[in-house]
Amino acid sequence: MGDGHTATQSWTVGAATITSVVEDQIDLPPGLLFPEATEEIVRHHSWLVPDWADASGGISLRVQAFVVEIDGLTVLVDPCVGNGKLRWLPVWNQLDLPFLERLADAGVTPADVQLVVHTHLHADHVGWDTHRDGDAWVPTFTAARHLYTEAELEFARTSGMAGEDVYGDSIGPVVDAGLADVVEPDADLGHGLRLESSPGHTPGHTSLWIESDGAHALITGDFLHHPLQFARPQIAEIADADIEVARTTRVRMLAELARTGALVLGTHFPNRPAGRVTVDGDVWRFVAE
Repeated sequence: MGDGHTATQSWTVGAATITSVVEDQIDLPPGLLFPEATEEIVRHHSWLVPDWADASGGISLRVQAFVVEIDGLTVLVDPCVGNGKLRWLPVWNQLDLPFLERLADAGVTPADVQLVVHTHLHADHVGWDTHRDGDAWVPTFTAARHLYTEAELEFARTSGMAGEDVYGDSIGPVVDAGLADVVEPDADLGHGLRLESSPGHTPGHTSLWIESDGAHALITGDFLHHPLQFARPQIAEIADADIEVARTTRVRMLAELARTGALVLGTHFPNRPAGRVTVDGDVWRFVAE
């Protein structure tokens, strides 16, 4: 099951089950992720401690995927960085982590996955879609359809970082194998699953709604990265492609989540990634479930 940072965690939404599968979690100063943030700003929001920040103002960031089991369907959302991939960010470069073993802890093998949903196509959301076989990168989830928006595919083809080829090693092999489907950013996927367009971090970014027996949950993707942004939605993440669009999306989505009371699963939230959004003055607060 792993230690406190990597242990399997599950939540129920109606008749659906959502399980976190953790690849890694790191501690970092807030300014490394959010250029406008400081330890003092984090300390000002004491409710962040101890689940999402420490008393000195440091924060943590988790890379995790979510398994959604709903209506007889096994769905994997945002399959992390992957092993052995050349990445410009040192903490993601040439990883050797037991993600597939942790997926097995959640009761799922690669052959069980029927649908792979990507909120967007940054390196830490597509990596386990492929694995090395000799000199080639080949699909991992060979029984699954892999969903992409056209705007994200174009962004992934044209906006790579120097020293890495995310499209070439993690997306192209899936497309070439005939396992890819291009969908609209607000597509109804059936089975109680629906995408909602949530752009700004990337042009075609989406989030995933899950509905079962009248209960609702949202897997955020990266329209926000840390619970600090509930209290400070104007704070931009370092990789936001369009900062103003991302800010507008955050405010819109947080207001909707507070209104509906849906369970929120933060893709990069550490330790306790699931909770509800409550209004806190003219901003919001995250309350762990």
